[in-house]
Amino acid sequence: MRRIYQSRALERADDEPFTPGGLEDDEPTARTIDWAAFSHAITPTAVRHRAIDVTVSTERRRYEPGDPVELRIEFRNRLPIPVRIRTESPNRWRWRVDGLREASRVPRAVPDRPATFSFARNERKRFRRRWPQRIQVADDEWEPVGPGTYTITVGVTRADASARGLVDRTELEIIE
Repeated sequence: MRRIYQSRALERADDEPFTPGGLEDDEPTARTIDWAAFSHAITPTAVRHRAIDVTVSTERRRYEPGDPVELRIEFRNRLPIPVRIRTESPNRWRWRVDGLREASRVPRAVPDRPATFSFARNERKRFRRRWPQRIQVADDEWEPVGPGTYTITVGVTRADASARGLVDRTELEIIE
Protein backbone atom coordinates (compact mmCIF):
# COMPACT_ATOMS: atom_id res chain seq x y z
CA MET A 1 0.00 0.00 0.00
CA ARG A 2 1.38 3.41 -1.03
CA ARG A 3 1.39 6.18 1.46
CA ILE A 4 0.42 9.70 0.49
CA TYR A 5 3.96 11.01 0.95
CA GLN A 6 5.28 8.27 -1.35
CA SER A 7 2.79 9.05 -4.12
CA ARG A 8 3.86 12.69 -4.39
CA ALA A 9 0.17 13.69 -4.24
CA LEU A 10 1.01 16.62 -2.03
CA GLU A 11 3.41 18.15 -4.54
CA ARG A 12 2.21 20.58 -7.17
CA ALA A 13 3.78 21.54 -10.46
CA ASP A 14 3.96 25.18 -9.44
CA ASP A 15 5.70 24.48 -6.09
CA GLU A 16 9.05 24.93 -7.80
CA PRO A 17 9.05 28.33 -9.54
CA PHE A 18 12.02 27.41 -11.73
CA THR A 19 10.67 24.10 -13.02
CA PRO A 20 9.12 24.90 -16.40
CA GLY A 21 7.18 21.67 -17.01
CA GLY A 22 6.33 20.53 -13.52
CA LEU A 23 7.59 17.37 -11.90
CA GLU A 24 10.14 15.28 -13.71
CA ASP A 25 7.93 12.23 -14.33
CA ASP A 26 4.77 14.20 -15.09
CA GLU A 27 3.76 15.39 -18.54
CA PRO A 28 4.22 19.11 -19.10
CA THR A 29 1.24 21.17 -18.04
CA ALA A 30 -0.11 23.58 -20.60
CA ARG A 31 -2.65 26.29 -20.18
CA THR A 32 -5.48 26.17 -22.62
CA ILE A 33 -7.36 29.10 -24.01
CA ASP A 34 -11.12 29.06 -24.34
CA TRP A 35 -11.10 30.36 -27.92
CA ALA A 36 -14.90 30.77 -28.02
CA ALA A 37 -14.82 33.06 -24.98
CA PHE A 38 -11.76 34.87 -26.30
CA SER A 39 -13.29 35.56 -29.72
CA HIS A 40 -16.56 36.59 -28.07
CA ALA A 41 -14.66 39.12 -25.97
CA ILE A 42 -12.65 40.67 -28.80
CA THR A 43 -15.03 40.40 -31.76
CA PRO A 44 -17.50 43.29 -32.07
CA THR A 45 -21.19 42.36 -31.87
CA ALA A 46 -21.91 43.62 -35.39
CA VAL A 47 -19.17 41.39 -36.82
CA ARG A 48 -20.44 38.37 -34.90
CA HIS A 49 -23.94 38.92 -36.27
CA ARG A 50 -22.72 39.35 -39.85
CA ALA A 51 -20.67 36.17 -39.51
CA ILE A 52 -23.77 33.98 -39.20
CA ASP A 53 -25.51 33.10 -42.45
CA VAL A 54 -29.10 31.84 -42.14
CA THR A 55 -30.70 29.81 -44.93
CA VAL A 56 -34.12 28.18 -45.24
CA SER A 57 -35.15 26.15 -48.27
CA THR A 58 -37.80 23.70 -49.42
CA GLU A 59 -37.64 20.82 -51.86
CA ARG A 60 -39.99 22.48 -54.31
CA ARG A 61 -41.58 25.86 -54.96
CA ARG A 62 -45.10 24.47 -55.60
CA TYR A 63 -47.03 21.89 -53.58
CA GLU A 64 -50.29 20.01 -53.94
CA PRO A 65 -52.76 20.47 -51.06
CA GLY A 66 -51.90 18.13 -48.19
CA ASP A 67 -48.32 17.40 -49.32
CA PRO A 68 -45.99 17.89 -46.36
CA VAL A 69 -43.42 20.64 -46.82
CA GLU A 70 -39.89 19.64 -45.83
CA LEU A 71 -37.92 22.61 -44.51
CA ARG A 72 -34.13 22.59 -44.55
CA ILE A 73 -32.57 25.13 -42.21
CA GLU A 74 -28.89 25.96 -42.00
CA PHE A 75 -26.93 28.33 -39.79
CA ARG A 76 -23.31 28.82 -40.88
CA ASN A 77 -20.44 30.64 -39.24
CA ARG A 78 -18.50 32.26 -42.07
CA LEU A 79 -15.53 33.20 -39.88
CA PRO A 80 -12.46 31.10 -39.08
CA ILE A 81 -12.97 31.87 -35.37
CA PRO A 82 -15.66 30.68 -32.94
CA VAL A 83 -18.73 32.91 -32.66
CA ARG A 84 -21.42 33.23 -29.98
CA ILE A 85 -24.68 35.12 -30.35
CA ARG A 86 -26.91 35.96 -27.44
CA THR A 87 -30.52 34.82 -27.77
CA GLU A 88 -33.62 35.78 -25.83
CA SER A 89 -34.62 32.21 -25.11
CA PRO A 90 -33.15 28.74 -24.67
CA ASN A 91 -34.75 28.03 -28.07
CA ARG A 92 -31.90 29.42 -30.15
CA TRP A 93 -33.91 29.76 -33.37
CA ARG A 94 -37.52 29.75 -34.52
CA TRP A 95 -39.54 29.29 -37.68
CA ARG A 96 -42.81 30.87 -38.78
CA VAL A 97 -45.42 30.41 -41.48
CA ASP A 98 -46.91 33.78 -42.49
CA GLY A 99 -45.91 35.19 -39.10
CA LEU A 100 -47.39 32.31 -37.07
CA ARG A 101 -44.72 30.79 -34.89
CA GLU A 102 -44.29 27.12 -35.78
CA ALA A 103 -47.53 27.42 -37.81
CA SER A 104 -49.55 27.86 -34.65
CA ARG A 105 -52.08 30.34 -33.29
CA VAL A 106 -51.69 28.73 -29.86
CA PRO A 107 -49.27 30.72 -27.68
CA ARG A 108 -46.26 28.72 -26.55
CA ALA A 109 -44.74 29.14 -23.12
CA VAL A 110 -41.03 29.69 -23.69
CA PRO A 111 -38.77 30.80 -20.84
CA ASP A 112 -37.55 34.38 -21.06
CA ARG A 113 -34.06 33.57 -19.91
CA PRO A 114 -31.26 34.44 -22.33
CA ALA A 115 -28.92 31.86 -23.82
CA THR A 116 -26.21 31.75 -26.46
CA PHE A 117 -26.08 30.19 -29.90
CA SER A 118 -22.48 29.02 -30.23
CA PHE A 119 -20.59 28.11 -33.39
CA ALA A 120 -17.14 26.64 -33.80
CA ARG A 121 -14.99 28.14 -36.54
CA ASN A 122 -16.63 27.65 -39.96
CA GLU A 123 -19.32 25.45 -38.36
CA ARG A 124 -22.63 24.61 -40.03
CA LYS A 125 -25.70 23.65 -38.03
CA ARG A 126 -28.40 21.95 -40.07
CA PHE A 127 -31.98 21.24 -39.06
CA ARG A 128 -35.07 19.79 -40.73
CA ARG A 129 -38.68 20.51 -39.97
CA ARG A 130 -41.87 19.32 -41.62
CA TRP A 131 -44.89 21.55 -42.09
CA PRO A 132 -48.01 19.46 -42.84
CA GLN A 133 -49.81 22.43 -44.47
CA ARG A 134 -51.88 22.92 -41.34
CA ILE A 135 -52.22 25.72 -38.80
CA GLN A 136 -52.67 24.83 -35.14
CA VAL A 137 -55.74 26.58 -33.74
CA ALA A 138 -56.00 24.75 -30.38
CA ASP A 139 -53.80 22.41 -28.37
CA ASP A 140 -55.32 19.41 -30.12
CA GLU A 141 -56.80 20.94 -33.28
CA TRP A 142 -55.17 21.74 -36.63
CA GLU A 143 -56.83 23.27 -39.70
CA PRO A 144 -55.58 22.73 -43.26
CA VAL A 145 -54.48 25.81 -45.17
CA GLY A 146 -56.01 26.75 -48.48
CA PRO A 147 -54.36 27.37 -51.83
CA GLY A 148 -52.12 30.40 -51.96
CA THR A 149 -48.63 31.69 -51.33
CA TYR A 150 -47.03 31.20 -47.92
CA THR A 151 -43.84 32.68 -46.49
CA ILE A 152 -41.62 30.52 -44.30
CA THR A 153 -39.31 32.57 -42.08
CA VAL A 154 -36.42 31.24 -39.99
CA GLY A 155 -34.28 33.29 -37.65
CA VAL A 156 -32.24 33.48 -34.50
CA THR A 157 -34.39 34.10 -31.42
CA ARG A 158 -33.78 37.81 -31.04
CA ALA A 159 -36.14 40.78 -31.36
CA ASP A 160 -33.63 42.49 -33.67
CA ALA A 161 -32.86 39.40 -35.79
CA SER A 162 -34.25 40.95 -39.00
CA ALA A 163 -32.29 44.16 -38.55
CA ARG A 164 -29.10 42.21 -37.91
CA GLY A 165 -29.47 39.87 -40.90
CA LEU A 166 -30.09 36.78 -38.77
CA VAL A 167 -33.24 35.82 -40.70
CA ASP A 168 -34.04 34.13 -44.01
CA ARG A 169 -37.32 33.67 -45.88
CA THR A 170 -38.62 31.49 -48.64
CA GLU A 171 -41.98 31.45 -50.37
CA LEU A 172 -43.94 28.46 -51.53
CA GLU A 173 -47.22 28.07 -53.32
CA ILE A 174 -49.99 25.61 -52.61
CA ILE A 175 -51.86 25.08 -55.85
CA GLU A 176 -55.49 24.14 -56.32
